[in-house]
Amino acid sequence: MFLVSIALTLNLGACKKDDPANAGDGTPKTREAIEAAFGNNYRISYDVESAGQPIYHLFQARCAQGWATSMTVDDESQIYFVDEAGKKMYILDPGKKTGESYPYDPSMTFPDLTETSAWIYFHLSFVNLSDFKRTDKTETVAGRKAVVYTLKYADGDGTFWIDNQYGFTLKYVQTGSQAQNALVELTELKIGGVTVANMVNLSEYKITVGS
Repeated sequence: MFLVSIALTLNLGACKKDDPANAGDGTPKTREAIEAAFGNNYRISYDVESAGQPIYHLFQARCAQGWATSMTVDDESQIYFVDEAGKKMYILDPGKKTGESYPYDPSMTFPDLTETSAWIYFHLSFVNLSDFKRTDKTETVAGRKAVVYTLKYADGDGTFWIDNQYGFTLKYVQTGSQAQNALVELTELKIGGVTVANMVNLSEYKITVGS
């Protein structure tokens, strides 16, 4: 029994060590390094709350055959989903579970929709990074290990949770005046294995053909 206990302990320790979420040292990475690590196959979601406004659910996904992203139009959230292989584009309402489909022309470009979300590298948004301080705290966000950093503003404070493996912003909290309070937090991350078939569950939506 004693030897079995030792073996179990060693095996559990090895699993923890090899867990990708625990790899790395929590050093913030550049935009180029983060995007290179994500590649062109990922899906990611954040909850974004600013100055007491309703929570906005940000969603992005990429693969070689298509992409999807959320955006706000007239105060309503929409998901743009492009199936390049199937030559179809969808505009979806995740709240009402309705949508419209349109033919997709590969010559169409959407630079504002296909860029990586700025929240991923939000820790790079400040000119004076000398005020960006690493703490000795490590916490977990969406199942991922993070190192906590702080930033002092003239009228408030910012706290960042930086992903231990990829060095991107998992969570951001800003406190100060009520008008400037903000909370951004990762809720989902998948790197690899993303396809147009599992990017968005179209079976959940009632889809009509757009004119």
